[in-house]
Amino acid sequence: MSTRSDRASARAIDDLDRRLQALEELVAVGEGRLPTDTHSRAAATARNARARLGHGGAHTVVAIAGSTGSGKSSLFNAIAAADLSSVGIRRPTTSAASAAVFGSEADALLDWLAVPRRHRLDGIRAATTPGGAELDLSGLVLLDLPDHDSTVAAHRAEVDRLVQVVDVFVWVVDPQKYADAALHDDYLAHFAGHSDVSIVVLNHADVLDDNDRRRALDDLRQLLVADGMGDVRVMATSASTGHGVDQLVTELAAQASARRAFVSRLAADVDWVASDVATTIGAAPAAEVSRVARRRLELAFADAAGVAPVAEAVGKAHRVRGSAATGWPPARWTVRLRPDPLRRLGLDRRSGAGRRRAGSARKSAGDAAAVARTSRAAPDAVAMAKVDNALRVLVDDTSAGLPTAWRDRITDASTPSRADVTDALDRAVGAADLATERPRWWTAVGSLQWLLAAAMVVGLAWLVAMGVVAWFGLPDLPVPHIGALPLPTVLALGGALAGLLCAAASRWINAAGARRRSAAIKRQLTRAVGVVAEELVVRKVDAELVALRQLVDLARRLA
Repeated sequence: MSTRSDRASARAIDDLDRRLQALEELVAVGEGRLPTDTHSRAAATARNARARLGHGGAHTVVAIAGSTGSGKSSLFNAIAAADLSSVGIRRPTTSAASAAVFGSEADALLDWLAVPRRHRLDGIRAATTPGGAELDLSGLVLLDLPDHDSTVAAHRAEVDRLVQVVDVFVWVVDPQKYADAALHDDYLAHFAGHSDVSIVVLNHADVLDDNDRRRALDDLRQLLVADGMGDVRVMATSASTGHGVDQLVTELAAQASARRAFVSRLAADVDWVASDVATTIGAAPAAEVSRVARRRLELAFADAAGVAPVAEAVGKAHRVRGSAATGWPPARWTVRLRPDPLRRLGLDRRSGAGRRRAGSARKSAGDAAAVARTSRAAPDAVAMAKVDNALRVLVDDTSAGLPTAWRDRITDASTPSRADVTDALDRAVGAADLATERPRWWTAVGSLQWLLAAAMVVGLAWLVAMGVVAWFGLPDLPVPHIGALPLPTVLALGGALAGLLCAAASRWINAAGARRRSAAIKRQLTRAVGVVAEELVVRKVDAELVALRQLVDLARRLA
């Protein structure tokens, strides 16, 4: 039987250890996410449980707690069969906890419990009633606590401290004060989940006759049912006459012999935390940020960043610069009078190797300040309203069915400051490669245009020279012909006409290229502001949702 009991205890400890691992993970994940009181209780439970497990199960710590005049110190002495605690009637005489250790010493455990007053007793307790049997209390550590209703705050604090760490509770009440609200509300109802390691004792039972004692016990049981402790063990004792004391000692001896009370106590503590966490986070699985919500937020950020105007400016700049590079040279000066759209927005870039060197410098330095800034206007109220609406939709999508507290956390995570949004979007647009380098064909067409312009100038000069010679009556200059047309006329008219046709064709090609570049830049900038949305909002919301899923899973493992 002992081997079987030891195996059961080992399995219970292993199970508790697994639950404590889940609890410790929950404490780490829940920091800053769970309500402060819930997280503090979980952390204290994990810490105390590990410490108590470290002291093993060789001893069972039983706390005798009660109100002033309940006779708990007398009962403590009766259980120990020795006068260890001072006994008073009207005023509390127990100012600090004292311990009776049966059998082997428990100094390390009592040091952890911070109980300085200790009495070492033999493990075998002699019978106190005629015909009674000796009881083996080896491994029992009995604590006499101060009165929980003491007028001295330090006494109450000592009770509150020790009831958090003892293995078994013995709540002592008397016939006059067994309905005391302070005991029921502050302790019994508080530890309703610890019925397996609790005993409620109606002491001073000798002042009642049998009928009154039964009625008092029945009334006490009803109160305990209201406290949530309907299955707790209830017994009547009298420390002065010994009535019921042997029954109580027998119960305590069984607890000490089984060496499982500390596991049951710690398991009840973990149950308590699991219930609190489950109430806080609910059981609904956390959703993920959907593609639709991501896309809606990306488009709202793109609108706030002015992606469409910037893409349009890139297209206009391409057309303007293309006309300046490939237009008919005599008319190019009119193009230069038109403002450059990108330069006006502060988005002009050095081309080629210069931009590549600048990009390499930014990457190597890793300095955000190296990113070019723009001179675009800040997002207007309408654009920011679209961002706010997209954020609300994202919160609604991801927090449906979640507790209000967690919805608030997701709302906080998904609401960056407007200054951060504006700055990040400006940086994203400013850092984008707007592909403003000159296409190679511009150079070739530009050179051709200059050749055609030169041919036109040569033809015109030749025609002027011919006119001057004729005006002065000089001999005619030799003029080659191409077909029926003189070469100077061919050069002048052909150069002009070919230049104009080349400019028109280039304008059409540049317009098509501008549309392609504008569309490509719009896609590129939308992706860039999508990264901003990911960093400022989605990643933070996802972190909260992942944490919530972890907490839900850990709460299930705790339950």
